[in-house]
Amino acid sequence: MARRRTAARRYAEAAFDVGRSDGTLDRWEGDFAALREAMGSDELRAVLDHPGIDYPTKERIVRRVGTTLNTEALNLVLLMVRRGRPRQILPMTEHFAELLRRERGIARAEVRSAIALSPKDEAEVVSRLREMVGSDIELRVTVDPELIGGIAVRIGDQLYDGTVRSRLERLRARLTAA
Repeated sequence: MARRRTAARRYAEAAFDVGRSDGTLDRWEGDFAALREAMGSDELRAVLDHPGIDYPTKERIVRRVGTTLNTEALNLVLLMVRRGRPRQILPMTEHFAELLRRERGIARAEVRSAIALSPKDEAEVVSRLREMVGSDIELRVTVDPELIGGIAVRIGDQLYDGTVRSRLERLRARLTAA
């Protein structure tokens, strides 16, 4: 599994290097966004991953689906399919997006909240995180009722946990240790 993720990273880094050197990162970003949307189809993923379907058939399907992709992006996808790595297309596009965020100085914040955040609350969270991290923030919010209250934020490998659930667990640990 780690080897496959490494392959996805290598493909993403190659595309990123080409895009940066050619000044076409925005075009690659748009192509990979369209590709992520297309790969959201269970049927397409099943066809590309099916060992009984020959490569020429898969190539025709990819060319039909990828009519809006630039030639380089289309060729990269076809190469991945030809080499038996269609499952790595989505991880490759995700890693490319991460590389692009880093290039642009944007940190992705994964926020879990017990209740849905209002736009005003989201803006406040972004503002505080921007102060803490020192870069722009891309926010992804999910609702997790098991948190009881508060929020938990993950930026990269850092976790900021301000949930009621974690506070109760810490209190329980201190009471049982005493």
